[in-house]
Amino acid sequence: MNRGKYNRLIAIYERKQGDEVNRLGERMEDDILVAEIFACIETRVGGLLTGRPADTVMTSVTHKISWDYFNFPEILPDKHIIKYNGHEFKVNYSIDDGFRNEELQVFVTEKI
Repeated sequence: MNRGKYNRLIAIYERKQGDEVNRLGERMEDDILVAEIFACIETRVGGLLTGRPADTVMTSVTHKISWDYFNFPEILPDKHIIKYNGHEFKVNYSIDDGFRNEELQVFVTEKI
């Protein structure tokens, strides 16, 4: 594995309910920094559409971010976001290619 490709310092945030309440009485979400790690960021543009109307899976990917598996082994789409250099990324899904616990590949969509 070429660890020299991990040359971008990214920040991983966890979404949690905060103490602040909006005018509708809903608790606001806060982004809490949980890790800063070096990663590789690659541009990917594509989408996935499978299944029939009842079990359709749709996703759109703008980037693939990968890092050493043991630096942050579990990232969840409904719980984490990634920030890098003023850009914010929503996690779509992640894979540990070949179940080797070497590199975690995270497919994301940039928030605009």
